[in-house]
Amino acid sequence: MSKVRVVAITALLLACPSPAQNSTQKIRAALSPVAATVGTGVEWRTDLDAALALARETGRPVFWYVPTVRGSRMDRKPEIDRYMMGGPFSWPGLVGLLNEAFVPLRRPGGGEDAERFGLRPVAFVEPGFLVLDAEGDVKASVDEITTLDPGFFLARLGDALGGAAPEALQRAQTWFDGLVAARTAESSSLETPGARFVAGARAFWSGDDDGAREIWTALAAEEPSASPWVAKAALESEGHGPIVHGFEVPWAKLPEDALRSGRGTRAAPGVFDEAQLAARGLGFFAAMQRGDGGFVDSIYDFGGTDSLPNVHVAITALAAWAMLETMERTPGDHAAARACFDRAVAYAFDDRHLNPDDRDELIWAYLYRARLAVRWLALRPADADRAQPLLARAVADLARMQPEDGAWFHEYANPFVISACLLALSEARKVGAEIPDGVGDRGVLALLRCRAEDGAITYGMPRRGRVRAQVQGGVGRMPLAEAALADWGHAEDGALARAVDASFEFHDELDQVRKYDDHASRYGYGGFFFWFDLHARVDAIARLADAEARTAARSAQRAQILALPEIDGCFVDSHEIGRVYGTAMALICLAAISD
Repeated sequence: MSKVRVVAITALLLACPSPAQNSTQKIRAALSPVAATVGTGVEWRTDLDAALALARETGRPVFWYVPTVRGSRMDRKPEIDRYMMGGPFSWPGLVGLLNEAFVPLRRPGGGEDAERFGLRPVAFVEPGFLVLDAEGDVKASVDEITTLDPGFFLARLGDALGGAAPEALQRAQTWFDGLVAARTAESSSLETPGARFVAGARAFWSGDDDGAREIWTALAAEEPSASPWVAKAALESEGHGPIVHGFEVPWAKLPEDALRSGRGTRAAPGVFDEAQLAARGLGFFAAMQRGDGGFVDSIYDFGGTDSLPNVHVAITALAAWAMLETMERTPGDHAAARACFDRAVAYAFDDRHLNPDDRDELIWAYLYRARLAVRWLALRPADADRAQPLLARAVADLARMQPEDGAWFHEYANPFVISACLLALSEARKVGAEIPDGVGDRGVLALLRCRAEDGAITYGMPRRGRVRAQVQGGVGRMPLAEAALADWGHAEDGALARAVDASFEFHDELDQVRKYDDHASRYGYGGFFFWFDLHARVDAIARLADAEARTAARSAQRAQILALPEIDGCFVDSHEIGRVYGTAMALICLAAISD
């Protein structure tokens, strides 16, 4: 686990109740006084009318940072705001541009703003910003910001300025050019706060956790007013920053088309082809893998802080799986990626990285270990001496976690976990793993209890009596359930195809809430289910009996995924689960529909 994180998960676990209590307590550490000053170098106003008055007086447009909107279902608002304040609003070049060429305003949206500025939940997904002229007319609106890149902000703000303040914009661009050059330079000079921060970032992105922490911690001890980099160093060293969580990406010049073409930080379709996505994904994994081989960027703690180690193991297994698929599909020398893969496998299958007493998210660690080992055996049979024992252990762990009633669980027993476990075990059978007697049958019976007559699948385990569920609410779960039932010999005529069709029908509604970290739609869809549901659809598509329908569904699914990359070629859904998870899921899905 990353030593950069001063408030390390292991330390947080010491503050939890006894692990045997399976705590759901969420322990979220406060910022240090220095880290709490991030973003304050921007001369923020908080009153819209006052900001517009100053805009009329100075002739400068208003830059309105919108950290959230009233009524938003975003769960981790403080963390998202922290990424922005510690990312873009701590970059000296952007701070200078905002203070010189704009009237900066930091204010939530909602109330009277909702209609006038379009600041309503789902219509505007935080974080984002507006640029207003002196009369309050919107000249630019950017939301869904989940990739923090200086070039993106400079491009969008340059467009909004429309040729005004060219000198201020050029100074910001020169600063960014220097940042990109410094990231790849071999200079050992640490004379300025900026140079020292960059050295820490370079160490972090190369997997040198101790080196990054040492540099950032020393810089954080300086007077915050000396440079925006000081408070940013404190934020990163304490484990709260956008770099250590993968949202501020390694500084580089991104394709010009990516910076302006899509909603928020989503690139338009066609900016990246599959080969580029593969290369960018592998590069991102290399930057985010910690020295011990793990990926610990996620802060998904719905199951409590004591569940985070298990979340990190599950995501590390997914990242390893994605690396494996990507290396097999793309030509070239993958020596560096293979080394990353080997370290990730070692981390993912090391029980010392688990918290076995937490029962909320442990199933995902076992489940994705099994899926990884299955694909490893299928793609690299020569590695069977390494992969087979790991698969056998993962299968045994899954079987051991199944209750007598067959209903596997994470935070609670539910059909999507049951389906995912059944599917993992059926995949394991295909490569020769032995499944303990009765495990599959118990799981199937539990799953069938969740299936309504029209094929709808419940969210949780139903009470006694008639199963009540809506197709619209379960379109993400239905393909997974039908695929699992089909694999275990309980398919119903046409049920799998109908489930896939329903999932496609409601794809846009799933996509609308993709960047929320809680349930946010009228049907209860949550962003943190987006990639899970797409992966379920991909698994279901592979099992469609009609070859023509299967080919058409694969084509449609590929087009949808290729419309989702971020401006750097990576992927995300919920901020809370993170960009490593999103990128891994996307690459796994692309590989499956390209077979």
